Amino acid sequence: MNCGTHVGSAPHERQETSIAKRSDARCACGARADGYDARSNEPVCRSCAHLRADGGPASGSPEGRQQANELAEDYEAEPELVADGGIAWGDLSGFQRDILEAIAGLESVGKDPYGLAIKDDLQEYYGEIGHSRLYQNLDRLIDDDLLERDELDGRTNSYTLTADAEAMLGESVHRRADACGIEIAATDGGEEA
Repeated sequence: MNCGTHVGSAPHERQETSIAKRSDARCACGARADGYDARSNEPVCRSCAHLRADGGPASGSPEGRQQANELAEDYEAEPELVADGGIAWGDLSGFQRDILEAIAGLESVGKDPYGLAIKDDLQEYYGEIGHSRLYQNLDRLIDDDLLERDELDGRTNSYTLTADAEAMLGESVHRRADACGIEIAATDGGEEA
């Protein structure tokens, strides 16, 4: 029992909003901050966060600013792959990109990428997926010329990636590998693409 002690009677002092949560917070490279580097006491974007996480220079230092600027220039210099219909990878929703990846995965192991197989593959990550959500997105990807629909049997359709979709997926893999410092080995016996 607490006798005579006044707990909580003094009002809390108002704390300033976290730098990372302020909408105007900017990383040293100029991008909107996605987080906060506690070591350097600075806001940081996702692209520059690894510069500090691996012990690299903080963005506030001249070396850190130069590294951040070079990273931003490299990203801007990369051409964005656009399908013939004018659809860019970034125009697709995350769910649509995951559909393309699921179809590629099913094809790579020799399975027919039909609706329920795609749904089963996606449900491992998303949980329960509604029938209409899946098929509306498949139809949209067909309209965007990223998928082709073929009849597997009288009731079941199979979906195949177009060359544009395969190129977009390949570019995405290379960008992710570059961002993580991973070298992709050639699987066709030739040079790495």
